[in-house]
Amino acid sequence: MAIVSSFLSDEWIESLRSLGNELPKVKDASVSCQHEISATPDGKVRFYTIWEDGRLVGVDKGKYPDPDCTITVKYPDALDILHGRKEPEVAFMQGDLKVEGNYRKLLMDLSTWRQSNPYRKMWQVLSTQSE
Repeated sequence: MAIVSSFLSDEWIESLRSLGNELPKVKDASVSCQHEISATPDGKVRFYTIWEDGRLVGVDKGKYPDPDCTITVKYPDALDILHGRKEPEVAFMQGDLKVEGNYRKLLMDLSTWRQSNPYRKMWQVLSTQSE
């Protein structure tokens, strides 16, 4: 039976850490992202991810000092993206997801990596473990 944790909770962050660390290496798939999710049940939630060669090497709540990009999204849209009801690129084009900084690197240069089966499977597993 899957462990169910609240999206953005400490348990959810730990699941992301564990799953992201197990991804296969992908040369040059490296980016640091600050995530800012507004309108959550707990107000604004900030966390960051640091990806190196396709693996998650850092994730925690709070602010990262110098991210490659900052992703801003409202909670309902973040849930839609997590649960696969909306693609991140579509949310970006519709203005529901904003990326400041090096958006080209994240959305375009790393598109193949983000579309890979292991990466998508990781988010799918997180989705099924989240409420």
